[in-house]
Amino acid sequence: MIVYLDVVWLLNVFIDFLLLKLTAIVLKRNVRPWRLAAGTLFSSLIVLFLFTPLSPVFYHPVGKLVYSAIIVWIVFGYRRFSFFIKNFFMFYFTAFMLGGSLFAIHYFIQSSASYEAFLSFSTLRFGDPISWALVVIGFPVLWWFSRKRMEDVALRKWKTDGIFPVSIRFNDQTIEAKGLIDTGNGVNDPARQLPVVFVENKAALGVIPEPLITGDVISAVTTGQIPEAWVKRVSILPYRGVSGHSELTVAFRPDEVVIEHPEGRLSCQKVLVAFTNQKLSEEDDFNCILHPDLIQQGTALPAS
Repeated sequence: MIVYLDVVWLLNVFIDFLLLKLTAIVLKRNVRPWRLAAGTLFSSLIVLFLFTPLSPVFYHPVGKLVYSAIIVWIVFGYRRFSFFIKNFFMFYFTAFMLGGSLFAIHYFIQSSASYEAFLSFSTLRFGDPISWALVVIGFPVLWWFSRKRMEDVALRKWKTDGIFPVSIRFNDQTIEAKGLIDTGNGVNDPARQLPVVFVENKAALGVIPEPLITGDVISAVTTGQIPEAWVKRVSILPYRGVSGHSELTVAFRPDEVVIEHPEGRLSCQKVLVAFTNQKLSEEDDFNCILHPDLIQQGTALPAS
């Protein structure tokens, strides 16, 4: 079988570039283009070294580790040992993840009949055509898929880390919710500059009078459908919706909002709560959106 070394080398340049680029993306490293190009070129040279008297060095596990360490050093540099080790292991993790995925797909689709059918193809002199198709087509697809999944995992972790149990107390009743701290929530009462918390209607059923969360609040107030104690809690707030247009929402002043933050329990009394019929999380991770100012303005409570 004839091996076209230049074709194999160019393929390795392509693969090494994608591996190093994905590693930088996952680690959120701002890598300079010349470093990425130099690391890719040096990494691909192993194909040529394997056809020289130095090949035993590169087949040995120690030689592979040293060669990989040099690649990581070229691309990401060396600031401190922990920084370098994190880059090094993520590079290996990325390579194993994509390489293992290709191997699994290859193993899944292979059959003796398919190989016999391909034996008559002249392209066999370039190697197994199924393997080449997987590498040339499958590798970029897996690269894109892996990048998207890692971005989703990172986003979900940020959301999960920013979700805390929340207790909203009105009179002698309490709404229990799961609150997400949303830095994009900048809604405040324009008169008193009180931060506004948004809660799904479903979480408030049984605690808040139904006309206040399922009907026309203004009409309920004017027609006396709700107790006077609740009327005193009502505020009409203007805010800019997702569409960019100014809208009005009804908010209520609770007695207290308690956030179970990892640093401790926070009590917030200078706050307003607005109820919405919009589903805040499609996966039900949270049903309450917290204003970021609450973390700064909250009063620490003794541990329960």
